[in-house]
This record gives sequence, C-alpha cells and structure tokens, in this order.
Amino acid sequence: MSGKTYTVWGGNNCGKTTFAVNLACALSKRDMLVGLISSNLTYGDLQVFFGQNVPPEIGLYKALKDDNPNIGDKFSHYEGSKNLFFLSVPTCYTGLLCDTVTLQETERMMKAATMVFDILIVDGAPELTNPISGVGLWLAERIFTLHKPSIAAQMWYRSVSDFTRELHIADKQTHILVSPNGEFDDKAYRSMMKVPFAYELPYIKRAGELENAGTPLYSYHDRFCRRYSKVLEKIASSICGGEKR
Repeated sequence: MSGKTYTVWGGNNCGKTTFAVNLACALSKRDMLVGLISSNLTYGDLQVFFGQNVPPEIGLYKALKDDNPNIGDKFSHYEGSKNLFFLSVPTCYTGLLCDTVTLQETERMMKAATMVFDILIVDGAPELTNPISGVGLWLAERIFTLHKPSIAAQMWYRSVSDFTRELHIADKQTHILVSPNGEFDDKAYRSMMKVPFAYELPYIKRAGELENAGTPLYSYHDRFCRRYSKVLEKIASSICGGEKR
C-alpha cells in the first residue's frame, strides 16, 4: 500500500519551508515514516533547517537519475527523529543540474518514494515551472497553501488561479494564514482574498535564528514556538488522526 502525498505551496517568503519542515517533525512523532522532499534545485535548504550535511553520493539528483529499487537510500535521515527522512540537493553543489530535471523522472521518483514512506511531504515552489513542485501538486492528496498577507501574496495567488483551475487542484487546497506581525492588515487581506483560512500560524520572531542554528521550531519550547506547534498538531491530527505516541 502506497503512502499519501501532501504538498506545501505559496508565494515567496511566506514560510513554506519552515512549515513543511515542522509539519514533517510533528507527523514523525506519530509513528509515521515521513519523507520530506525539497523543490529547491539550486541549493540544499532543508539541511540548513536540520543542521546536517547531505553528501554528494545521495540527495535529490541521485534519486532522480538513478534507477534504484530502494529510493529510500537517497534520503538523509534526520538525526532528531527515527521516523523522518529528507531529500535535498547535496550541500556542496553548484546548481548546474537544475535545468535537467524532467516531469517524467520526477513522477517516477515520487511514486517510488510513496512505496517507502507512510507520508510524503513536498516543499513546493512559487514558480509554476518547477518540476518537483508541479508533480507534487498533481499527486497531492491535499495542498497546504500558505499566505503571509501582502500585496505581493495577493498578486501571486491571482497569477496562479488559472493554473489551479486547469489542473483541478483548487478543491485540494487548505489555506493557512501566516501572521504578518503588523506588516499588513490581516483583516484587509482576508477581505481581499475571499478564501476560507482553515488555520492561522503565529509569527515567530526567532524563526530565522533557530533556522540558522539547525533547530526546527517544533523542537524548541518557548511560548511562541509552542503556539506554532499546537497548530501543527491540529493539522497532523487531520492527516492521520489520533494523538501522537
């Protein structure tokens, strides 16, 4: 039985990767084997969040190009959880292969990964031309679309509206509001967007500091990170049900 795919999507600087990393951490606490795939084809951002290196003999491009019957070998194991693995480009990488990725090999890789993991999370990209993100959106059971209120976020959402309609993925979207911390009126944004927001994530002032330290928000227990984690627990429950073990 294959696992289920969930994709995190949104415009630039809306907190997609932060959310994807920490949702993966929350799900891994529920005895679920979780695979997290980055759509960043230029540099390895996931290893920054996890504070680990990805050696050149494994990683995203090896998973795409190698006809390996055990694709799980190309994922890196997150040292903070026995159940969480991530796939990203190697740490020492020049970006020369980013134009060689095809939709066909991406689909093959993701379908193979769902045979290994209970849950596959794709950290999507704002660009519609990104093959990892595009296949992740197509295969996803649910799409978590993040909004950090701004005029740019509204413009991005409008710009992809034809894409979501043509691919029939609008009904798969769960919209999540990321607190703008006073940078934009969230009530005005809600009125402008006219989409239902199922969840709201609080602003985390130390998010950048924790990212650079390789510490997921889910693993840090100050008051603000606990609030963020409570939202993640609700979402994790909606995915797999029950309490974490």
